[in-house]
Amino acid sequence: MHSHLLQPRSYQLRLVDHITKNNGIIYLPTGSGKTYVAILALKRFSKDMDKSIEEGGKRAIFMCNTVELARQQAMAVRKFSNLKVGFFVGEQGVDDWSKIKWSHEISDSQVLVGTAQVMLNMVTQKYLELSSVSIVIIDECHHGTGHHPYHEFMHLFLLADRNTPLPRVVGLTGVLIKGNEFKLVAQKLRELETTYRSNIITVSDTEELKNVMLYSTKPRECLVTYPNQVGSLEIGHAIHRCIEHFYVRLDDLEIGKQPTRYSKGLSTLRDPHKKGYIKTLLNDFQYQLENYGVYAAAMAIVSVILEFEIKLHQSETLALTHIYKLAICMCNRINHMLKKKLRDLVDDDTEPDDAVHTEETIINFSTPKVQRFLHYVQKTFSGKNAKDICCLVFVERRYTSKCIYQLLKKFIAAIPALRDVLVPQFMVGRNSVSADCESVLERKWQKSAIHQFRDGEANLMVCSSVLEEGIDVKACNYVLILDPIKTFNMYVQTKGRARSKDAQFVLFSSDLDRIKTNQQINQYRQAHTDIGEYLKDRVLDRAEPLMQEIADHFHELIPPFINEKGAVLLPSSALILLHRYCQSLPSDAFGFVEPWFTLISWDQKRELFGTQAASKEFVSIELPLSSSVRDIFYSDPMTSVKAAKISAAFKTCIKLYSTGELNERFLPVTLKDRVTAIADFHFDHWKKYSDDVIDTVNKQKLKPETQTTLKTSCPTEFYDCRPRVGEVCYAYEIILEPQFERNDYTEHIHDNMLSGRNFALLLRKQLPPLSKMPLFCNQGPLHVQVREHPRELVIANAEQLEQLHQFHGMLFRDLLKIWRPCFVLDRRGKVNSYLIVPLAVGPEHQNVVDWSLVRQFQRLPTPKPVSVKQRKEQQAPRPEDYEGKIVTQWYANFASKRMLVHKVRRDLTPSSLMESNHQNTSYGEFTTSKYGDDIEGIVRMDQFLIEVRELTEQLNFYVQQRGKTSAQSKARVKIILIPELCFNFDFPGDLWIKAMFLPSILNRLHFMLHAEALRQRFNTYLGLQHLPQNGVDYRPKLLEIDWSLRRNVDSHGNAVPNDYDEGSRSILEPLPIKDVEIGMKKLQIRDLQHSWQQYLEPVDLSRNIMSAYTVELNYYNNFISGQVASLDKVEQDYREFWQETQFKMPKGNIYETRSPAMNPAARPALLPPTSSAPKPQSLNVLPVLMKSVSDDHITPAHQGEFLAAITTAGSADVYDMERAELLGDSFLKMSASLYLASRYPDWNEGTLTQVKSRLVSNKNLMYCLRETDIPSRISCSLFDPRLTWLPPSINLPEDVLDVWTEQPSFAKLIGPHNLFDLALSDEEILAGRCNEDTYRRFVHGCKSNQQGYYAGRDFSSGVNYFFGEVTVQNKVVADTLEALLGVIVRNYGLQHGFRMLEYFGICKPEVDKPLSQLLDLQLKSTKMRANASPGDIDGFLINHSYLEQNLGYKFRDRGYLLQALTHPSFPTNRLTGCYQELEFIGDAILDFLISAYIFENNTKLRPGELTDLRSALVNNTTLGCICVRHKLHLFILAENALLSETISKFVKFQESQGHRVTNHVRFLLEERDVQPVILDLDDEVEMAMENDSEDGPPIGAFNLAQNVDVPKALGDVLEALIAAVYMDCRDLQTTWQMIYHLFEPELKEFSQNIPISPIRQLHEHKLANPVYGPPLVDKDVVMMYCQFTCMEKTIRVTGFGSNKDQAKLAAAKSALQKLAKCDA
Repeated sequence: MHSHLLQPRSYQLRLVDHITKNNGIIYLPTGSGKTYVAILALKRFSKDMDKSIEEGGKRAIFMCNTVELARQQAMAVRKFSNLKVGFFVGEQGVDDWSKIKWSHEISDSQVLVGTAQVMLNMVTQKYLELSSVSIVIIDECHHGTGHHPYHEFMHLFLLADRNTPLPRVVGLTGVLIKGNEFKLVAQKLRELETTYRSNIITVSDTEELKNVMLYSTKPRECLVTYPNQVGSLEIGHAIHRCIEHFYVRLDDLEIGKQPTRYSKGLSTLRDPHKKGYIKTLLNDFQYQLENYGVYAAAMAIVSVILEFEIKLHQSETLALTHIYKLAICMCNRINHMLKKKLRDLVDDDTEPDDAVHTEETIINFSTPKVQRFLHYVQKTFSGKNAKDICCLVFVERRYTSKCIYQLLKKFIAAIPALRDVLVPQFMVGRNSVSADCESVLERKWQKSAIHQFRDGEANLMVCSSVLEEGIDVKACNYVLILDPIKTFNMYVQTKGRARSKDAQFVLFSSDLDRIKTNQQINQYRQAHTDIGEYLKDRVLDRAEPLMQEIADHFHELIPPFINEKGAVLLPSSALILLHRYCQSLPSDAFGFVEPWFTLISWDQKRELFGTQAASKEFVSIELPLSSSVRDIFYSDPMTSVKAAKISAAFKTCIKLYSTGELNERFLPVTLKDRVTAIADFHFDHWKKYSDDVIDTVNKQKLKPETQTTLKTSCPTEFYDCRPRVGEVCYAYEIILEPQFERNDYTEHIHDNMLSGRNFALLLRKQLPPLSKMPLFCNQGPLHVQVREHPRELVIANAEQLEQLHQFHGMLFRDLLKIWRPCFVLDRRGKVNSYLIVPLAVGPEHQNVVDWSLVRQFQRLPTPKPVSVKQRKEQQAPRPEDYEGKIVTQWYANFASKRMLVHKVRRDLTPSSLMESNHQNTSYGEFTTSKYGDDIEGIVRMDQFLIEVRELTEQLNFYVQQRGKTSAQSKARVKIILIPELCFNFDFPGDLWIKAMFLPSILNRLHFMLHAEALRQRFNTYLGLQHLPQNGVDYRPKLLEIDWSLRRNVDSHGNAVPNDYDEGSRSILEPLPIKDVEIGMKKLQIRDLQHSWQQYLEPVDLSRNIMSAYTVELNYYNNFISGQVASLDKVEQDYREFWQETQFKMPKGNIYETRSPAMNPAARPALLPPTSSAPKPQSLNVLPVLMKSVSDDHITPAHQGEFLAAITTAGSADVYDMERAELLGDSFLKMSASLYLASRYPDWNEGTLTQVKSRLVSNKNLMYCLRETDIPSRISCSLFDPRLTWLPPSINLPEDVLDVWTEQPSFAKLIGPHNLFDLALSDEEILAGRCNEDTYRRFVHGCKSNQQGYYAGRDFSSGVNYFFGEVTVQNKVVADTLEALLGVIVRNYGLQHGFRMLEYFGICKPEVDKPLSQLLDLQLKSTKMRANASPGDIDGFLINHSYLEQNLGYKFRDRGYLLQALTHPSFPTNRLTGCYQELEFIGDAILDFLISAYIFENNTKLRPGELTDLRSALVNNTTLGCICVRHKLHLFILAENALLSETISKFVKFQESQGHRVTNHVRFLLEERDVQPVILDLDDEVEMAMENDSEDGPPIGAFNLAQNVDVPKALGDVLEALIAAVYMDCRDLQTTWQMIYHLFEPELKEFSQNIPISPIRQLHEHKLANPVYGPPLVDKDVVMMYCQFTCMEKTIRVTGFGSNKDQAKLAAAKSALQKLAKCDA
């Protein structure tokens, strides 16, 4: 739009006045401002546009025929109005927008500008009601005929309710007539008016028309003729013959199975599109040669070669590569011929090729048309000012515009008078609507060309018909039509471009066509006159078309289908919708998901519909095998094939809607639709946590919380159990049993543990039987047991109770030093309210408690220095006071050390000489010389000495130290001390030593009671509590240590999380490329005819008569006489080769040798033949499956197993949940697969997988478990008694606790420093609360955190444990649930495991179908083929007995086998459908059974190694290798050349690897490495966490199937076969036996040598030095590059995946492939 349009012209205002009152089609010539009329109209109808739709607001629709027009009009409305404009075209992905997204867009926009189909869909799908639209503007409205979206949009007006207010309709056009429909002008114009319920309106009188013409186009027209082409050059015939010869070869070449393609009428098979593309290009080239001459053809052939080069690099199969190479070779030959011809006019043969670009050459080797055109250009523009020229040259074809552009460039360069005058550019229509990288580049370049032309940088534009409509360029003064004008539209539009004053409109025509062209132009002018006549009397206030006229006009053979929601399905949309549905179905990189159309033959018509239908056309439609709808749909009888296709597609779409495959808006049901439909049933519990599963479908918008803060749960036995006066209490004795050998270094601990004097837990509640627990001290392991039968005690009075409280506090405050300045003795709280008391022994046994010790040690005395004077006044030390007591040195800052008096050395005095290194020094002299300043001398030189052992400060005794530590060394050292210089605590040493273990024991007892409660709860739920082994006879066994965890301790002896340190392993064997090539040369048929190896063959004597040695003659005789090899055996082997090789599998252990396998038929001739008798198949029984048979086989799930299941690896204990989690995880996935497949049999595999990923996601499991109290029972933090443990009956002051619970906002201000600053007095500690001053200071300190250093700080992590809260990672909660399932399944079997899914709320049973029957799955495909005969099924299964033999299983119902082998690209099998349904089941069964096997058989592997092992066994590469090794790939039913070729390449590679899964096989690229796959929800959450921004650069197209090394189909078929076996036998043990038979080599090999990941392989390669780039995100796809060193060069490769880890893995694989080739 130009600035002068800002002021409306009078006729524009009159037109706007009319359409304010009535509908109208505005007909104005090009350039007279139709768009501005529309903008004025929008402003007139803008009332209520600022309101929301819900408030009765209105919107305007501006529909355009093309994307470019829509973009142009949207920009115009934005520029010349203040209305908010929304721009909507298909490229934006609007087809996938949700209703919410559309609501937001419609709410935020007032004028909706877009392409016709998008606007039509928006209304038919009920995103916007017609009643909410005030005005509809339809640009280039003359297109609204037939089934064009304009026409269909207006049809909706007729379908609206009678009382619905309809919008104003305004059509814009400068043509009125579409194409060449000018022979019935009046009729066509009346039809146009009827379509739009409008009158055509234009200016009302001649004067006004002149006024319009001032602004519009009126160029001077002229016709330029050129001589006819006489004959053709010989070179043209030669090139034609060359191309025809190539076509013959092309037709003969087999390019493999391509998707079937018919002509539009379905009458004939079309060329496969690959060949058709080649022919199109070459035919176009021949057109250039014929119409524009040799010189233009020389330009055109280079463009063709370039196109073929691009396709060569993109070719998917070897056959296509070969074809493109042939085409390039042929084109190069043509190029050489053309260049040679052009050089005819070059005098000197040594001149370069550029010498041909002269005016003479160009003119001489151009056709008369081009010569006349160039002459006109030279004559018209020579010497002119470049700024005065604005010229458009219109040609018919895309390639012509490129060709003429190149020709003009050379011509202008050769003519001096034109060089500084003309600057050419070209523009062609966009060939693709897809948003791939190529089309984006093309669009950018086109845009750049238009900008250059608009800005005057270029002044001659060569263009195809793309500029006929819509593209806004400045007014031109020259419009040249080089090729014949084909339509009235083109005439009007191209002429309309000549808008400048004195513009010229020039048509070129041959002499022969001159009369015809004149007639054509006259017809076009007459059409203009007829339109003028029709409009002459059309005043602005005429009556609009009648309703009956409109109804008759829109009468359809197929009426639209309107559903209960009011959405409209138009017949014209059915074909597009059907294709879109098919595209939504799951497919691998090799699958074709298209509907199959078939034109019914005459015989079939007669058979199906009778003889009366013979004259009509019928089409049938079959949907792809991956669709749940398998019916064949027949059209109604129609007069044309096109109408029949629409009819059949329409019926199919209605069926898809009725079966739930299309949603209420007639769009393919999306994952979000599926999830929304089941959200309230399966995921209702999410809402309790202000979450919604539907939001997980919008991955990029997730902002997941990773942790949860919970109130820690107290075991029932420890809750409200504080002893009370006068009530019976129970004292449970804690017994320590050393498990280490007694020797000089361990006897002090060993003997004290067995002293017989112990502590006890004193409480009012009884405890269940508890497991013995292992602990580890520096001396070695010990067992701790809580005696099952307690002693009973009644506390006599409050004084006794107080004494017990204070003794209990002394233990933790003074003896163990587990005390914070904010702790008090807790007399009010109910959590962990038991006491620790010393038990009486000997004569005092009946008193239960050692009251004398309790009274003596209400507080532990504090050591302090003793002066010489004080020591002199004291009594002399007595040996009996020191025996077995705890002492410390009060001098030299040693007061914190605690030492056990191991022996009283009466044989030594301070005067005795020291042992070891200080033999010449006495003990007294040594001490005085070293610590004289502190001790000032020794008073009594005759006193005895004491031998002590230093006690550890360690309080966590869960883990055994790996290797010798400083703590162990200290424990071995004998220390001799002088009693006078020691402080004697007088506390019994045996109890002190046992007290050190109390924190570890009590913390573990806490979680053991939780575990026992869960054991009893689950047994009761499952009805197993009455079984003898689970009931009153149950006795827990010793807690098992998982030695695979290899825990370690830090320098203080406290357990730490593992940081595994493994030795490096060999990384890469060089990829044997050369060896493979040589080996494959040897593997010729003639070599396979012999059973001896080549080197054993004797010399050919007949050809070496003169040089044969005697020894060679003897060897020859031995050889032929059979002493070396038998000829009979040779013949037998020859027969065996042809009979068995194709299906024969490798024998023996394929992993015995590390070198690539040799030819299995070749063996040393001197060795006796091996027995061919088959070995009996080894039987492998999985215990978990035996326990599923009946309750007789189950074993009790022990307390220790539940304890491990609620203990995380972060706790750094000797057991954790990870091993059971592996089993539970796989069981859960199998259960979810069976459950969903059973409950939703109509869902496709892709949807099932996505919903399953949400059902088993960490988030769902976390929410499910949070519905129980189990998360608060999890042990999830490192046990550090001094930092994060609250001892029993010890707590914070009551008033501080009250503030926490009663004032949540204030509680957030409490920081750990505020608690530590309390510094409570003894009186406050005993009272259990703060005094007023302390409390006031505390409150003031907390409030001050709102400002200064602590402002905005989150203190929760530092204070939670003080208040009985714990922060748990959400993943830990989910892992706990899986671990608990693992415990149940391992001990009680699958059926009880299924029932636990209902307990946790993961799966909900159907009526009369309990979850325990999940294994009784019924597939939909089984029901569908109920009427199929075995003969029908066997018709597809050729040589199936060999397959069954290789599988090790014989099918009873081979329908399952047929389904498992059918790839989605195989259209013929309509009995069972494809393997995707079975693959979904088989994947889960395989994963579970493999997990169960490695769980039972690899107890020495760490949980992380078990996960790696499982991953290595069930990944797609391994499955592909096993599939190929067992020759299963030979039976896959697929019709896809690329898939077959990719499988063939993989098979060849595997043969070179001896059918082993080697390092090189593991880094082959899978499909998921080169294309996005369905993400698990947890992957999506991880992506969302890592990629909050969406600013990553776009990745572009990368999904190239030719990059796949390991087709996913191989693994899918194997998984489908596993499911087929299970469905056939209904026995998991039989299924496992088949799996074990297939996987046995890998199960054994990988268990010994777990494959390491490619990422680690690359990292450990000595010279690679890999560096990974940042992940780049584009929608669901992540790209990451890897830069590494190879052969002293830096190389960069790229990997793709659904998350950053998968992309990194793919990049590492690519790097390893290159490194292996370099190392070869």
